[in-house]
Amino acid sequence: MKLFTSKRTIAVLFFISILFLIFTLIIDLGFYYTRNYPSNVYGLREFMIVFSFLFFSLLIYRQRYIQNKDILFKIKSLFVAILGVYLATALPKFLLPTHYNGTSENLPVLFSSLLTLFHSTFVSIFATLFFIAILFILRDLIYYKSKKGTRRAFLFSLILLLIYIIYEHIQYGASNPDWTFKGRNTFEWILSGSMLFLMMILSLRTAWVNYLNKRQKIITFWVGVLILPGAIALSRSSTYQSIYYYSLTVAAFDAYVAYFIYIYILFFLASILLHLPTASIFDRKMTEIASLHNLSRTISSVLDYDTVLKKVTELTTQVLSSDYCWLEMINHSTRSSEIKSWQGLKKPSPEKKTDKDENGLSHWVVQNKYSILINSVSKDTRARALKSRERDLNSLLAVPLISKGDVIGILYAAKKTEFGFDNEDREMLQAFANQATMAIENANLLKESIERERLAQELKVAHDTQLKLLPKEMPRFNGLDIGGVCMTANEVGGDYYGFVSLDDSHLGILMGDVSGKGISAAFYMAELKGIAEAYGKIYRSPKELLMQINSVLYRNTDRQTFVSLIYAIFDLEKNQVIFSRAGHCPLLIVSGKTGKLQALQPPGIGLGLDEGPIFNRVLEERKLSLQMNDVFLFYTDGVTEARNPEGIEFGEARLKALLEKSSQKSAEEIRQDIVEQLVNFTSTAKRHDDLSILVVKKTG
Repeated sequence: MKLFTSKRTIAVLFFISILFLIFTLIIDLGFYYTRNYPSNVYGLREFMIVFSFLFFSLLIYRQRYIQNKDILFKIKSLFVAILGVYLATALPKFLLPTHYNGTSENLPVLFSSLLTLFHSTFVSIFATLFFIAILFILRDLIYYKSKKGTRRAFLFSLILLLIYIIYEHIQYGASNPDWTFKGRNTFEWILSGSMLFLMMILSLRTAWVNYLNKRQKIITFWVGVLILPGAIALSRSSTYQSIYYYSLTVAAFDAYVAYFIYIYILFFLASILLHLPTASIFDRKMTEIASLHNLSRTISSVLDYDTVLKKVTELTTQVLSSDYCWLEMINHSTRSSEIKSWQGLKKPSPEKKTDKDENGLSHWVVQNKYSILINSVSKDTRARALKSRERDLNSLLAVPLISKGDVIGILYAAKKTEFGFDNEDREMLQAFANQATMAIENANLLKESIERERLAQELKVAHDTQLKLLPKEMPRFNGLDIGGVCMTANEVGGDYYGFVSLDDSHLGILMGDVSGKGISAAFYMAELKGIAEAYGKIYRSPKELLMQINSVLYRNTDRQTFVSLIYAIFDLEKNQVIFSRAGHCPLLIVSGKTGKLQALQPPGIGLGLDEGPIFNRVLEERKLSLQMNDVFLFYTDGVTEARNPEGIEFGEARLKALLEKSSQKSAEEIRQDIVEQLVNFTSTAKRHDDLSILVVKKTG
C-alpha cells in the first residue's frame, strides 16, 4: 500500500473515482430523458461503478481511523461507520421521498422517475463508502493475533461473494428481481449459506477481547449494545431496495458487509460476557507486572534513599489493594527497627528493640527469614501488639527483605477484612520485596557516600543481588539432567538464565543477554526476569510469551537497549521441545541416538527493537522430538567470542566439537568441560563479556 501514500497519488485516485461516478450519473440521465436503455451498456456501467469504489477503497484504507490499531478506537470508529450507513439510507427517505413504481417503457426501475434516480444514486454512493470502512475495521478486528488460516478464510469469503455477484449478473443481468430470499435457486442458497457459515467462523476470532481490561470490556460491551440495533436494521433486505436498483454489485457487497457486522457484533458481545467474570483477575496480573516494572525502573533511576522507601510502600498498596502498608527497616548494629515509610497508618510506631520483642511479628520474621500470612489477626498471638494499635486491621502479610543473608527490613501489607490474602499474594509480595531489596541497597549505598570507592562497593552489592536473581540450584525435574553457570564481566552483567515450572511434565527454560555491560545491563535483565516469570504461567507458547515480553520492553526501555532471548518448553508428557529465539545464539543439539550435532537458529529479532508488527511476523516457533540422551546447549555470545591473549576467538566450531566429544557425559560434567576449556583458552586475557552456559540432557 506504500504506492498510495503520496498526496498527488491520492488526489488522482479521488479525481478518477469522482469522474467515474459523475460519468455514470450522466449516462443514467441520458437513459432517463431518451427513455432508452441499451442492454449492451449495462456491463460498462457496472464496470465504472465497481472501479470507482475500488479506488475509493484505496483512499479509505489510508485514513487515520483505519490505520489506528487501538481496539477501543476501532470499536468507536465502527459505531460511527454504522451510524453513517444508517443516516445515508434513512435521511433520503425524509429529504427525497420517493416510491418505486416498478418498470415503465421497458426501462429498469431506477429510471421510473428523476427523483428515484437521484435517491438511489445518493443512497448507494454514501452507504457503500461507509460499508467499505466497516469492512476494513472488521478485517482488523478479525486479524488481531490471528493465524494464516483466518486470513485465508476471510479471503475465501470474499471470493464466494465475487462468485455470487457474477452469477447474479449472468442470471438476471439488467433486470430487477426481488432483493430478498424469496425465489432463490439451489445454487444461490448454497453460495449464501457458505458465506454465512464463513462469517460465523470468522466471527469467532475475537482474540482482542482478551487484551482489554475490565473497564475497557464494559465500555466495549455497551458500545456494542448501542450499535447492535443499527446493525440489525442494516441487515434487513428493505434497506437495499434502492441500492439494488442502482447496482447489483454494490447491493450484494453492502448486504454481505451488513450481515457480517451483525453476526460479528453478536459474537463479540457474547465473548465479552464470557470474559467479564475473569477480567478482574487479568487486570490484577497486569497491575502486578506493571508495578514490578515500575519498581525495576526505580532501581535504575531513583537514587534517593527516602524516595525509594516511599515508592516501595506506594507500589505495594497498589499491587495488593491493601488498606495499610508499611516498611520497617532493621538496624542490626543497634538491634532495633523503625518504620521508615507507610500508607494508611494513623501514626507510625516509634523505634523499638527487636531483641526484646521476642513474641512479636518482627522478631519472628527476622529469626526465621521467612514470610508470614495471617488471615485472622485477632487469633494470632504474634500480632497482639499490632492489633491493639490498629483495631481495624484483620488480615496481614509480612515478608523479609534479605541482603547478604541478613534481614535488612520487613515489608507489611494489611487489610481491614479477614482472609484478605492468599498464598499467591504472599509469593507476589516476596518477589516484590526481592526487587525492593535491590533498590533499597543501591539507594542506601549512595546515601552513605558518592565517592569512587563507595560506587565500586555499590556495584559489588548489585552484583550479589543480580546473582540472587539466578537460580540458586538447578531444578530437579524427573527425566532431565541440568547443569548451568553464569560468569559476569565488569562485576555485573546482563546475562540471565532461569526456569519456569509449568507443571510436573512441563519445564520452561530461558536464556537471555542484554545489550551493553555493567549495572545497567543487569538491571534490565532483572526487569526481564520479573516480566518473564509473571507472564510465563499465563502464556504456554514460547512465541506468545516472547511477543508479550517484547511489547512490554518496547514501551518501557530506551531504543539503545535490546535483549536477545531464547525460550524453550520441555514437554516430557509428549517427549517434545518447543522453542523460539529472539535474536539469540543458536540452540545446539546432539542426538542421543546418532551422536550428530545440529545448530538450530529459527528467525527472530531482539526484544525491544520493534513495537510488534515486524517482531511478531519474523518470530517462529519450532517443535522437536525429545529422545533419550539428547543433549541441548543454551549459551550466550560471550562463550564463542571469548578471546585468548593473541586476540583469537574461541569460536562456534570449537564449542560444537567440544559438545560432541562430551555428549556422553552428564549435564554438569559437560558444563565443567566447556568452562575448563574456556579458562584454558583465554588464559590471562581479560574477559570483556558475560558468558552463560546451560546444558540439558534427556535421561528418562
